[in-house]
Amino acid sequence: MSLKSQIDAYLGADGRIAQAVDGYQVRQAQVEMAETVADIIEQDGSLLAEAGTGTGKTFSYLIPALLSGQKVIVSTATKTLQDQLLTKDIPLLMDVCGISGTARVLKGRENYLCPQRLEIAETAEQNTKEVWKKLNLIHDWQLKTRNGDKSELQALDENDPIWSKVCARMEFCQANECSGDDGCFYPGVKQQAQDAQILIVNHHLFCADLALREQGFGEVLPEADIYVFDEAHQLPDIAAQFLGFSVSRYQLDELVRDVRIAYKKEAPEASELADQASAVEDKVRVFNEALGKWEKRWTWEAFEASKASHKTLELLRNQLTQLIEVLKPLTDKGKLLSALYKRTQEFEKQIGSWLTASSENQIRWVESSQARFKLNLTPLSVADPFSRQRDALGGAWIFTSATLSVNHSFDYFAHRLGLGDAETRQWDSPFDYDKQAVIYHPIGLPDPKAPDYIKVCLRAAWPLLQESQGCAFLLFTSHRALQEAKVILSEHWDGTLLIQGDGPKTALLQRFKESDKALLLGTSSFWEGVDVKGDALKLVMIDRIPFIPPDDPVVQARENALKQKGLSGFFHFQIPEATIALKQGIGRLIRDTSDYGVLMLCDPRLTQKSYGRIITNSFPNFRWVFNADEAKQKLKRDE
Repeated sequence: MSLKSQIDAYLGADGRIAQAVDGYQVRQAQVEMAETVADIIEQDGSLLAEAGTGTGKTFSYLIPALLSGQKVIVSTATKTLQDQLLTKDIPLLMDVCGISGTARVLKGRENYLCPQRLEIAETAEQNTKEVWKKLNLIHDWQLKTRNGDKSELQALDENDPIWSKVCARMEFCQANECSGDDGCFYPGVKQQAQDAQILIVNHHLFCADLALREQGFGEVLPEADIYVFDEAHQLPDIAAQFLGFSVSRYQLDELVRDVRIAYKKEAPEASELADQASAVEDKVRVFNEALGKWEKRWTWEAFEASKASHKTLELLRNQLTQLIEVLKPLTDKGKLLSALYKRTQEFEKQIGSWLTASSENQIRWVESSQARFKLNLTPLSVADPFSRQRDALGGAWIFTSATLSVNHSFDYFAHRLGLGDAETRQWDSPFDYDKQAVIYHPIGLPDPKAPDYIKVCLRAAWPLLQESQGCAFLLFTSHRALQEAKVILSEHWDGTLLIQGDGPKTALLQRFKESDKALLLGTSSFWEGVDVKGDALKLVMIDRIPFIPPDDPVVQARENALKQKGLSGFFHFQIPEATIALKQGIGRLIRDTSDYGVLMLCDPRLTQKSYGRIITNSFPNFRWVFNADEAKQKLKRDE
């Protein structure tokens, strides 16, 4: 019996899911997607599946994957979806399907405690009382935890910087050489991942593994028969991060700090080690000063033209070479010195590669400000290496998201990952957008470059904000616009004002749901992965089409590459990127069949420019209105 023929027995009106889940309703799109995934699994093919919000796509790929009995890797972009899969969807479906396999989550090694680094942190002389308190908390937890996953340590804020001093990050630890007998958690966690039928990872870890395989340095993840990428629209950019590299001042400052710790702990007689740490520290500072104090993004051409910057980076690289020579005979004196030797070699190699890279597929660029810098090498395209590894691994590959297509075409996403041979399917959301919401597009707003643009947008939104009594997301394409809106609303809004950056994202969302007359102002991190159902969210305002700044070095390089092929960088790069981002933003409003509200799109270019039609054709079937009174009616539940 084929996998496809079994789907109705689970997702049909009288199927096992209907019998197990109260209130279950058959969704034709969910059934069709599951049948398509089943076919792809049996063919070892590839599928690009856009499924609108509310389709129930997790069941659509999990049911055929589980029924196949094969090894599955599911990669997601967010921890929220990982938790949903592990604690809710997979246990339910395994029970319903009568499958006794195991499911595990494997995270990047920085999510796990390194006992050796904890011990080193506990011996540092400069620890404050607050740091000691946190280290004691981690120490006590270490004695109880089974896998060292920081998500268990709820007493510590997830963004607390102390974790970076004790986690098992690649550049700090020897985890690949640990057996687990010395208390290291990571080998045991990896073994559990090897044994699981379904392994849940995030895109960062999957792409880190892909990069290791591409370089011939081994692997982190086991091989599988089925690879599923949910929230797949984020995958190309994450792959570019890992198939390239970056070296930052923060990393080099940490290197200097750890050399000094190793000197005191493992080689106190090697005074030249302390001298080298100071010399590297000095060269890092001089290079940063040469870049200037203003926040800036440099193309390679601009950097090369700055002789002082180029020269001081060469001097920094040479100093790292000297540090390597000092560390080399000391590697047998302790694990920290051994790890530092490899780590310094890697930094020297990366800086050398950055200075000498010649491939047309590599983009060299720098981010800098008064107290920081980051050298970046980003691939122009990840299509070749991604396609190469897909072919090498074999099996079935399913890519799904609510936002893969642009103007109903998958060409842009497929081209970025080298998926030209993949089957493509699109299923609309079951939500009745035409009845549940409207797009309000105010007439007469100025060009988005106008100096008073944000003020005019807020003035246009004011009647709706009053009608909705808050319950609104105000989403901006830049921090500058967000701060401008914050200043204006701080003077005029008498309800709760929540600003991205004033606390952890999860805490802000919880306060938003619980507060009266709440407005939440956010930039890119609130455009996706945020789920607020019910009356708590009735209005989403978006200030501009989210074009990437044209002076971004990566954008310039990609647009130039398209221009050399006779193509428009704006239409073949900027428009697709902006469309996918905007589709994510508008997806924040309607998250359930009972939700209702207004999506306010301010940017006049959506209706005044010819490219606006390409973008709006990609939206769900909202009704558009152009005056505030009509929009206000949709904010009333009883319409």
